[in-house]
Amino acid sequence: MSYVFVCCAIAIMSAFTPLSSSKPANRARELDAYARRLGVAVPVDTAEGLIGQLIRRERALLTGGGTGIAIAVITALLLPGGFNAGYVPVLIFAGLGVGSAIGAALASAVSAFTRLAGPRVARSSIPGYADYVPPLERWSGRVLPALALLAVLAAWIAFSVGALGDARLSSAYIWGSAGAWLAYASVAGLVVSEVLSRRILDRGQPSASATDLAWNDGLRSRALRDLHAVPIVLGFVSVLSTFFDIGFQADYAGGVATAAAVAVGIPATLMAGGITLLILDLTSRPQQHYWRRLWADRATGTPA
Repeated sequence: MSYVFVCCAIAIMSAFTPLSSSKPANRARELDAYARRLGVAVPVDTAEGLIGQLIRRERALLTGGGTGIAIAVITALLLPGGFNAGYVPVLIFAGLGVGSAIGAALASAVSAFTRLAGPRVARSSIPGYADYVPPLERWSGRVLPALALLAVLAAWIAFSVGALGDARLSSAYIWGSAGAWLAYASVAGLVVSEVLSRRILDRGQPSASATDLAWNDGLRSRALRDLHAVPIVLGFVSVLSTFFDIGFQADYAGGVATAAAVAVGIPATLMAGGITLLILDLTSRPQQHYWRRLWADRATGTPA
């Protein structure tokens, strides 16, 4: 049954790369579809360059997602229960999410160190971070790493006071668990994303026209959101991993029912909440957030 989830994950990963997977003759249509999602027209003179940038990002997504799935499969084979254990589907999609987020962020990080030169279109105000990243994503990127650390700390406190028993647990195990390392990685990812985001915001935006500047804003927004997605995904997977791990490893006084509530009930509630927030984010069209903040006057096409 787990092979079905691997195939589903690969199908989802492939859906991320329409430009890379389509024939060159079809890429203009895919670029036009991408432009509609951003809410801006395609500049004829720089269309090929835009396609190249988007393909590089898609290939990074594909490579990162594939690597994440492969690591998840190998991990599942090494863990007790093997490839048919009940947690394998979650592990596979977690690998897909983390790998894709890191791949996209690495592709976007390259732009932070790329020098840009050329004429610039004047704008009335200097855009900030809030102009490119929607509020829900901004707050999630800061809250989830903190929650990940708090989940590990709560597990350690519960163990210290004897609430988890000590049959298969120790303080070293809790602080060195997969959930703990993912929590550390989410905090590190947040710090790195903030540093790289500042570099991107401090760069100039050479543009020969208002349309080029709008595209520059759209690609900048995408790069910043890619970077910010890393601590979000790592933090969320860390919280799930901590409850899964502690739930299955602890020796509860309440027996199987208590273990099931911690290892299954709480992660299921968190996943439902995460999916709800994801749907809310997607329905708000976050890729057009920059347009609503900076390009409100569509009729004249001038920056706000």
